[in-house]
This record gives sequence, structure tokens and C-alpha cells, in this order.
Amino acid sequence: MEQIAIIADDLTGANDTGAQFCQHGFKTIVIIEATTIAETINLIGKDKDVWAINADTRRLTAAGAYERVYSLARTLKEAGIDRVYKKIDSTLRGHPGAELEAVMDAWQAPLALVVPAFPANRRVVRDGYLIIEEDPGGAATAETPLCHIPAILQQEMQRRVGQVNLATVRRGAAALARALESAQKENQVLVLDAVDNSDLQVIARAIELLPREVVLAGAAGLAAHLTAAWDLKATTRTLRGKEGAVLLVAGSRNPVTAAQVQRLAETSGCRPVEVDTGAIIAEQAESEAARVLGAATALAAKNDVLIIAVDSLFRQPPGNNGNGGAGEAIAATLGTITSNLLATAKIKGLVVTGGDTAVHICRTLGARGINLAAELLPGIPLGYLEGGQAEGLPIVTKAGGFGPPDAFIKVCQHLS
Repeated sequence: MEQIAIIADDLTGANDTGAQFCQHGFKTIVIIEATTIAETINLIGKDKDVWAINADTRRLTAAGAYERVYSLARTLKEAGIDRVYKKIDSTLRGHPGAELEAVMDAWQAPLALVVPAFPANRRVVRDGYLIIEEDPGGAATAETPLCHIPAILQQEMQRRVGQVNLATVRRGAAALARALESAQKENQVLVLDAVDNSDLQVIARAIELLPREVVLAGAAGLAAHLTAAWDLKATTRTLRGKEGAVLLVAGSRNPVTAAQVQRLAETSGCRPVEVDTGAIIAEQAESEAARVLGAATALAAKNDVLIIAVDSLFRQPPGNNGNGGAGEAIAATLGTITSNLLATAKIKGLVVTGGDTAVHICRTLGARGINLAAELLPGIPLGYLEGGQAEGLPIVTKAGGFGPPDAFIKVCQHLS
């Protein structure tokens, strides 16, 4: 089996992309801290097929993101990794251009193909524009163009960025492969349109016809088809289980997450324990963590589901999904609360929404990685913590805007 590396800019991205391989039976490890990559590979990575790495570059400058990803890509190349997939955010947050340039420089790649479409989560690309479908399958689907992808990438890249439209993709794999080779004469980076899974399948078949030196970049949507494109084979795995309550920690302020948490609360009858973010900002994190821990411990003893959420989740202004400069302190406090709760209550599964929250929880628990096992819903993977105080605990991570309204209900039913 060839060894594959996924370089993502946050933890939830590493998880949802790695899940596309583990659901086909590949032994996939999510590496939580990129700075410990060499040590982690030596400890737990040598028997893995796929390494999904959280580069944690979302808040860095473009130059800082380039340097970190370049160093990481060089380390992976020197470790003998056969193929690399540059995972980019499905809404183009962070520094996708700078990070893609870093991978291409490190691997000395002549061409990169960028496919950000993730139709299963309503992200499509048409005429180079990233579009979020507001009501997929409805009588009149509303669409919100977010950005022109080639223009976003070109801002941070020295290489020329071009575009391949949907009509070219739908000519079929062989014709698309020829078109890509021809377009390479003028552009070293090509953004491909795709609006449904059949388009992604065509792109994957075209990739199979191209030289292996081509770097691939995109969201979890394309990654789901790479096992076929790269002709990879693996065996299936079995899952494990625990007893106790399912703990949901909601650190994302995304409106989609808010609706999902409210649906779970209504269905389970468990009222969320709200974390007072104002107290944390006022440097009262220790007392607030103790208060939340006491309330959550009491609920854990008599509920199958336990919800801990930032208070701002339910009182945010429309479209605002950030916590400003206090986000780091809030995520760290959620990590402390989770760690202490796992030490005092019986928890059979952990569900975390928000990339920063997931990183801090894993860091506080001392976990070295996440062994991925399955994709429960599109972009929502299940794994098991590797190392630390909660080793073997099932963990499900979700990016803020992903999933249907009943996503958490379905996740909790699976863990139960």
C-alpha cells in the first residue's frame, strides 16, 4: 500500500478528508499537532496508510502559512510519502494559495489541480466561482456565490492560475485529461468546475491518466474519489464501543451548528450547559470552568446525552461565527472542562464542533492523534483518540457549517 499524506489547515478539515479514505478500509491517523510530526510518525504512524495532518495555519499570515506547510511537505517527502493531497477549506478560508504554492515548491510539482467542490455539503463550483446551494433539491434552488477561486489563489501565488469549465469536465475523462495537459502550457495551477458527484468521478478518472507528479488540492469531496483514481486497495476495519453518556461540546458559533444543537436538545430533553464566554474574557476562566463542570457532572449521571455549548452560540448576530481575539481562551477553557469531566463522569463518546475547540480538547487530553474509522454523515467523521487520558474514546468532529439539521441526533444515535 502506498502511503498518503493529507495536509489540512485545521483539525476538522484533516478529519473530514481523512474519513474519505478510512471509510474504504484504509488505516488513517489524524495528526493533531504538525509540530510533532516526526515524533508522531515514529510512535504511531508507521503502520498507517493515510496520515491526515492538522497544519493549524488558519490564523497565520500568508508567509507564515507558506513556511509551515513547506517545512511539513519537505518532511513528508523525506519520510517516503508517496502522494500528497492539499486539503483546502470548502469556503476558501485561510491561505489556500500560499499553502498550495508551498506544497508545489516542496514536491517540485509541474502542475496542481484544485477541486474545492463538495456537493454532499452544498459546495459547488461553476465558472470558477465557489457557490453554496441554499436549498438543494428544491423547486428553485437558491445559490450564493462566495468568491472567484482562481482570483483568490492568484493573490498568494507566483504560478499562473487558470480555470477549466464544467463543459470541459463533462466531455469525459480522456478528453478532460487531454485538456488539462494542453492547459498546462499556460497555467501551472488549474481550478476545475464540479457541481455534483458525477463530475468528481470524471475528474478522478482523468487524474488516473495524468503523471503522478501532479499535486491535487481540494475539499473532502474530491478526496472521496481518490482511492479509485490512485487505484488504492485496503482491508476493512472493525469499530469499538463504550458505555455512558454522549458528550457534545459546541465551540463553533455557526448558525448551522446552533440549529443542530437546538434540535438535539429538544429531542433528547437535555438542556445545554452554557459556558459564560464573558466570564472567560474577564479572566475568570478557572471559576467558570468549575461552575460548568459541576452542572455537567450532575446531568451526566442521569442523561444519555450531555451538551456543553458557548452561550454566544444562541445569541449571535446573523452571519457572525467568530469569537474575536478571545477565541483561543474560550477554546482552551472548553478543553479544560472536557478533560475534567472525562475524569469524573462516565462518557461513551465525544462529539466536538469547531476546529479550534477540537484541537484544544485533544491537546488537553494529551491525545497524539485520532484513528479514523468511518464517515457517519458527509464531512462528519468518527474516530478514536490515540494516546492520552482518553485513549480509545470515540470522537466525532464537525466543522461549523456542515451537516443537516438533525446531524447531532444521528451522530448520538450511532454512538449509542
